[in-house]
Amino acid sequence: MEASVCIEQEGIVEEITDHGIRVRLRRDSACGQCSAHALCNLSDVSERILESSDINMNLKEGDVVGVAISRNMGNKAVFLGYLIPFFLLLSVLITLNSLGFNELISGLFSIAVLIPYYLLIYLLRDRLKNSFHFSVRKKEIQ
Repeated sequence: MEASVCIEQEGIVEEITDHGIRVRLRRDSACGQCSAHALCNLSDVSERILESSDINMNLKEGDVVGVAISRNMGNKAVFLGYLIPFFLLLSVLITLNSLGFNELISGLFSIAVLIPYYLLIYLLRDRLKNSFHFSVRKKEIQ
């Protein structure tokens, strides 16, 4: 694994097209590895389909692969998904509170200001999708 790799997750190749690869990733919560997760009913397991333009001729459908993203791309995702909305919410809340608005009104407006932000992210999803690149490599079965 390269030093610049932020995270690598295991997946299964779903489909290979001329434009790229579709990989099914299984995401487990932290308690998904616990031996009692079936009893407590709190485990959160979901599957996600990831599309990558990384075309590898050695792959076929059903292969187990590792999907990796660089540290810079991971930082960019955290910045767009968590930091900007947090600082936007916090700045609106503090500004409205300092202007003398009721705390309930300040809280509601600070949450409501996130709606246009996430709408903008949704409208720019194709542009953002092109800026994030995932690398896919075949894993050896042990």
